[in-house]
Amino acid sequence: MRPFKAMFPRLENHSSVGPGKLEENTRGLAGSAVDYMVCLLSDIFMPTYDGPSNFANNLIGHRLYYGFRTTITPNRKALAPIFMDREVGSTAGFEERVRQVMMKTYVGGPHKRIHPEPFYTNSWPECFCQENPRNHADKCPPDNIYEVLENQFRSEENEESIEVKATSQTVSISQTEETVI
Repeated sequence: MRPFKAMFPRLENHSSVGPGKLEENTRGLAGSAVDYMVCLLSDIFMPTYDGPSNFANNLIGHRLYYGFRTTITPNRKALAPIFMDREVGSTAGFEERVRQVMMKTYVGGPHKRIHPEPFYTNSWPECFCQENPRNHADKCPPDNIYEVLENQFRSEENEESIEVKATSQTVSISQTEETVI
């Protein structure tokens, strides 16, 4: 590692970064995690595209896995000329033209992946579960996924509060022992 560190003197890893710096670097990730969960659990999702987005692609795949939730993916190539005409001043029939394109838009049902669609955006049919699997790992996620996630969240909260109580009891016992000695 010495030659590598000599070439890159500012090289840092998780063990060389102090806890304050590490916390500062991960602070923005909580917002991204909340955004992801809100989009995942929403009734309808329509990604914005200002270039390829791992966030949107992964989210589309995740929503597809959890029951083909409604995900509207407009045909941007077909919509672009309509919006360009509008910017130039040609507004006649704008709404009708947009509606025609949107009627042919993919709305999140099952479909075989077509190149260049990424695997993580649509892993169907290779990675999809089975209703009556031989192996439990191949079983479909439950229909009440919201309840399952909520119960997991609550059980984690309870485990954390039990750990905190156990820690505070341990501290009070050790303080008593010091006083007795």
